[in-house]
Amino acid sequence: MKSILYSVFTILLLSASADAQMGNISDIIKNKIDTGVETKSISADGVILYSQGVLSNFYGEIGYNAAWTEQKNIDDLLFNLNDSYNEGLMPTDYHLKKISRLSDEVKNNNDLQKLADLDLLMTDAALLYASHLILGKVDQSKIRIGWNVPSNKLPIDSESLLENALVNKTLSNSFDEIKPDYFMYTHLRNGLATYRNISENEGWPEVPKGQVLKLGVVDSRVLTLRDYLLITGDLQPEIQSENDSIYDIVVEEAVKSFQYRHNLNQDGIVGKGTLALINIPVEKRIEEIRINLERARWVIHHLPKDFLVVNIAGFNVRRIIEDSTVFYSRVIVGRHYHESPIFDGKMTYIELNPTWTLPYSIATKETLPKLKKNPDYLAKKNMIIMDRSGKELDPSTIDFDSLSRRNFPYTLRQKAGPHNALGEVKFMFPNKYAVYLHDTPARSLFAREDRAFSHGCIRLDDKWGLFLNLMGEKWNMERIEEVVKSEKTTVVKLNNPIQILLLYWTAGADKQDQLFFNKDVYDRDSEVLKQLDKPYKFLKAS
Repeated sequence: MKSILYSVFTILLLSASADAQMGNISDIIKNKIDTGVETKSISADGVILYSQGVLSNFYGEIGYNAAWTEQKNIDDLLFNLNDSYNEGLMPTDYHLKKISRLSDEVKNNNDLQKLADLDLLMTDAALLYASHLILGKVDQSKIRIGWNVPSNKLPIDSESLLENALVNKTLSNSFDEIKPDYFMYTHLRNGLATYRNISENEGWPEVPKGQVLKLGVVDSRVLTLRDYLLITGDLQPEIQSENDSIYDIVVEEAVKSFQYRHNLNQDGIVGKGTLALINIPVEKRIEEIRINLERARWVIHHLPKDFLVVNIAGFNVRRIIEDSTVFYSRVIVGRHYHESPIFDGKMTYIELNPTWTLPYSIATKETLPKLKKNPDYLAKKNMIIMDRSGKELDPSTIDFDSLSRRNFPYTLRQKAGPHNALGEVKFMFPNKYAVYLHDTPARSLFAREDRAFSHGCIRLDDKWGLFLNLMGEKWNMERIEEVVKSEKTTVVKLNNPIQILLLYWTAGADKQDQLFFNKDVYDRDSEVLKQLDKPYKFLKAS
């Protein structure tokens, strides 16, 4: 490709009539743009180009001259378009076949129409690739409801940025600068290269089914397990035991490492669940990395220095300051049919001893049937019933049998206390979903690996850890316990409201290039992959 385009470069610059040709190319480019600008159908080589408005402004600024007249810029463009493969994207989306074919066709003649098309295609390819790095290739709002993080914005002066990059021959730097600037993106990208290399070297072995593998077991399958763990990096190369078929402490620790990276309970035992994840093919893991690189392009371009992030698929919440985790806790998220929404907000206050006002859907679908069977249910659950004006009513005066999901003119509220469904504290970031982080009296559920049990809110394991992390030295456990004991609802405002993101990651990476994988609890991955693998569709020019 480089040598082919060098021929184009030579034709443009070294021909005896180069100046005249460049002028003619300018006329052709201007005509193509003028013809299609009003109908947004600027085309080249038979297809309507992606970057309609920017193309018009860009070529207008440079007098409609050919843009790609410097060999370094051409080399940098081709390198970056091909390198999109390492971003998890598809180089074929960026006109490479057309660019290659046109380059061949103009090698031995001065077809100015084709040279103009070639220039327009290269400009469009650069702009399209840049848009994919900034926005992502897949439009998350169109493939599945429930992803409500605002889209990134393209630069308002894209044409000037491209012109400056070409003038200063800094195209590669410009592409690097618009990639997500968070460490997880960089290390996911490294992980993609590592796993593709594993795939190209015949992948990893499948560990056959059989007895549970644990410390002390002697089984020939341990040999295969060792090979697998060496490939994934969980088992470090070292002198092996005299009998490598023994499941020794070294293998146990390596399995714990694997379990940690795959969000499993770290018991060091290869049972049915762990074995199933071990035997997922490397190609599937590569797909998951690509999917999550795309998600990263959607959301992590300009993160604040201090923020909270809930990974719904990973069942956890973290506080990140300067790229370092300063708080971590397990969480419980919404069931598959009560999915926790994906959005960002601002946490502004905390409530100790919260009351719980039941959402209408829960009150009518779940609580009303129980009231029809047992009118004393409200007292048992420490709840009150109110009319629409907020006046508390005597439940014995209400005929619950006459009510229905469509006819329920009441509000149910659970009083503060140790048995409140929200527990002893909730963390508020006002939003249209009425979703927040809160405590729960059902503590045993945090020990489970899959923790999708709620109606959409995020139940928090280390509730006081987060409270103290956010409030600092002004609070301690003694003060907290005093307020909780009073059972009086107490609002605590955050002096520095903090951004919180509820996101969905089925793959991630740390600064040591260690990869992490989570169950696709809401079955979101497949549609993202389908759209990611679908060739970018250019409309045919009329």
